[in-house]
Amino acid sequence: MHLSLNWLADHVDLSGVAPEEIAQQLTLKTALIEGLTDQRAALAGVVVGQVLEARPHPGADRLTLCRVEHGGERPAAVVCGAPNVAAGQKIVYAPVGTALPNGVKLKAAKIRGEVSEGMICAEDEIGLGPEHDGILVLPAELEPGMPVAEVRGLADVVLEIDNKSVTHRPDLWGHRGFARELAAIFRRELQPLALDEGLRAGAEGPSIELQAGAGCPLYAGLCVDAAPGRAPDWLRFRLIACGLRPRNLLVDLSNYVMLELGQPTHPFDRDRLQGDRVLVRQARPGETLETLDGTRRDLVPDDVVIADGGRTIALAGIMGGSDTEVSDATRRLFLESASFDPVAVRRTSSRLGLRTDALARFEKGLDPALVEAALRRYAALLRRLDPQAVVARAFRVAGAAAAPARRIALAGDLVRARLGLAIPDDEVRATLQSVGFDVGGAGGALEVAVPSWRATRDVTIPEDLVEEVGRLAGYDRVPARDPSGPLRLGARDPLFRVEERLRDALARQAAFTETTAYSMVSDRALAAVGYPAEPPLPRLANPLQQDAARLRPSLAPEMLARLEGWLRHQDGVRVFEIGRGYALEGGPRDGAVRERRELAALLAFREARDARDIVRELRGVAEAGLAALGTAAPSLQSWTPGAHEPWFHPRRAATLSVGGAVVGRLGAVSPAVLSGLQLQGAAGLLVLDLAALAACNAPGARYATVSRFPPARIDLAFVLPYALGVQALQDAMRAAGPRALSAIEPFDVYRGKPLGEDERSVAFHLVFQSPERTLTDEEVERARARIVAAAEKLGARLR
Repeated sequence: MHLSLNWLADHVDLSGVAPEEIAQQLTLKTALIEGLTDQRAALAGVVVGQVLEARPHPGADRLTLCRVEHGGERPAAVVCGAPNVAAGQKIVYAPVGTALPNGVKLKAAKIRGEVSEGMICAEDEIGLGPEHDGILVLPAELEPGMPVAEVRGLADVVLEIDNKSVTHRPDLWGHRGFARELAAIFRRELQPLALDEGLRAGAEGPSIELQAGAGCPLYAGLCVDAAPGRAPDWLRFRLIACGLRPRNLLVDLSNYVMLELGQPTHPFDRDRLQGDRVLVRQARPGETLETLDGTRRDLVPDDVVIADGGRTIALAGIMGGSDTEVSDATRRLFLESASFDPVAVRRTSSRLGLRTDALARFEKGLDPALVEAALRRYAALLRRLDPQAVVARAFRVAGAAAAPARRIALAGDLVRARLGLAIPDDEVRATLQSVGFDVGGAGGALEVAVPSWRATRDVTIPEDLVEEVGRLAGYDRVPARDPSGPLRLGARDPLFRVEERLRDALARQAAFTETTAYSMVSDRALAAVGYPAEPPLPRLANPLQQDAARLRPSLAPEMLARLEGWLRHQDGVRVFEIGRGYALEGGPRDGAVRERRELAALLAFREARDARDIVRELRGVAEAGLAALGTAAPSLQSWTPGAHEPWFHPRRAATLSVGGAVVGRLGAVSPAVLSGLQLQGAAGLLVLDLAALAACNAPGARYATVSRFPPARIDLAFVLPYALGVQALQDAMRAAGPRALSAIEPFDVYRGKPLGEDERSVAFHLVFQSPERTLTDEEVERARARIVAAAEKLGARLR
């Protein structure tokens, strides 16, 4: 959004205050000023001139020879090509040596044999507007030689506002609101606004009907008989400075009122209204509207529209339709001013991807009092600028709306406590009154009436009033104090510790790459991994992507869906993700969504691999991760996946348990899923329940002094039946071994002859190391014998 200082000066006297000071004070106390453009600096050397003589060029039909008085020693000879130049005009003259805003530096030159000393300028040549059809003619009362930069209402200083900083302030979406702020900041008087006080609500103009529930509590319209001539230059230049393109006086005045008061209005060509009737309603199924930008738009019943006796003519609060557009042929005007539901107009805007200056204001929740004020302001300006215009004596109005009547009790002690500033009660009162609050009460017990322009969504509680006092008094007045008080160490979330250590274990030790994805998954991805349609997963009402509207049941489906793309560029994939999976409890309509935090690790290869090897490697990854948490080694139990985890292999999957609690699952990926994903290789998944791991209350990693004495290492291979689990054998070996048995690591599994069909051989690497002394061979041999005996007692035999 842009602000014109020329415009603001109509509402508050800013004389003696530099534009830079205005920008700084507004940034400190009201809204962020992102930039400042001073058009006056670009007009250095350009002066007011008077055309003393204008005669045809002897060598060119379209050129004129002019003598220009410009305050110098003698008039300048200028060759001008503009069709509207004439003797007696006051014009913009750029002497020889002037550097124009477009980068051209003027020199004396001969044009068709005649000397030209400088230039008579059009508005585009001095950077004030886009027109080049003729020269800019200035008011007759100006004196030749006066710097153009000093001509009132011509060159401007434009402030650029960060829109985000005024989103909560509907009153600041017009120059009047910022003028009120500047009056309070610089302790100047806010000038009264010229309104047509003779206008009254009445029965003149088209009838107005408001459909119940259509999102328009108040609608008013004013009839005008006028021709759409050219707006005066000062008005055009203000619109241009604020980013709008001038059209004609009737349309330009509508935009002018919007930028001044913040209340959008819309002019309709009354002669093109059917039935002399206006209806505000919801769109009907199948309706379309061609908007002013020439685009035909399909409407839905949620859209609020303006209609006449036969068709839709505008999108309420957003943009008018081309059927009733004001043109050069317009002679009768119907000016709309209304209050629209912010949610309704924003919903339509978002659906259509259509944003306008009017929408930007209506979606903030405007003061309904502006509806009438905008009509009165338009009428007053039109009467002044076009005395021939006929403005109706009354405007028609339908509905009623008003800002909430808010009265807030405010204690001076609260202001001082919240700000940490010893500000007197009288200053609190005066500060609030300076921006339009009505303050009653006595002493430090104030009763504050919130003005309508601040009551729609901005000021609702005493702390809002404290903020008003603090920002206008100046936060720089708040004394700086070092914070003091006891420091308490907050408890760390155990889930965060689990995630942090698992992430480090997988990334650093197991060489996995972390990936991330949205929490939404597409129906296509779920179908590809065989996830059942029932029970339904939670669906988002307004998803980021229409084809990914489901909350994922696990991290696995989306990881598998992306696997084909990963394997297209590399032979193997080692990735993991930490995120949330979701489940719906209690039914799709009134059930609660339960979420769980999990880690999923995917190991995949482009070529075929033995599923048992993949499971074995994933087990090692799981053990390394749990070791980093300081938990006991997990026990594995053969497991058959259910329908809601169809990505696991039906016979190559297991649960992971710690202390009897299941903390995760691992296994090869089902061949059916790989086939559905059009993959030929092999893959495995490890899924850990992070909340279950955090509940294990593991103390975390413990650091111990590294033994100075050498370890003794032996390898043992046992033949054991499939009925005997490897974990059970390890537990028995550890229980039989001495305290110096520091590690038992399985490293090989063999199946085949001469072993039986129900047997396999498992080899273990055993490490003995004492922190106190070097172990003797006899001690190691005695330990070995006890371990072998314990294994044989379970049914294993030494190979």
